[in-house]
Amino acid sequence: MEDLGPVDKGVIEQLASITDGEGESVLGELLTAFLGAVPGRLDALDRAVASSDLAAIGDQAHSLTGSAASFGARGMADLCRELRVSADQRDLGTARRLVEDLHQEFLRVQLWLVNFRASA
Repeated sequence: MEDLGPVDKGVIEQLASITDGEGESVLGELLTAFLGAVPGRLDALDRAVASSDLAAIGDQAHSLTGSAASFGARGMADLCRELRVSADQRDLGTARRLVEDLHQEFLRVQLWLVNFRASA
């Protein structure tokens, strides 16, 4: 199966077509907000896992799912959905593994987005 990469380029191109009042793309601002917010969410997930707070894990995963999906970060969104299920099933071991995987996937997404922004 072909690896399509961590980000759906079509989604990013759609976001790039959104403009402000002067006709300038707002993609840079959107990327900055996303890349700035995710580390805090991941830290919150780490704290929730460390304290075995399954409700907080589920809440953070839910919030992060929408953000990741909005930026075409399919792998991140999928991991967040799995994380919500593991929290709902009270499976802390799986949740812990998924949070680790989510950190790694975010690094891939972050690198892709930074490279895209630099080449745009």
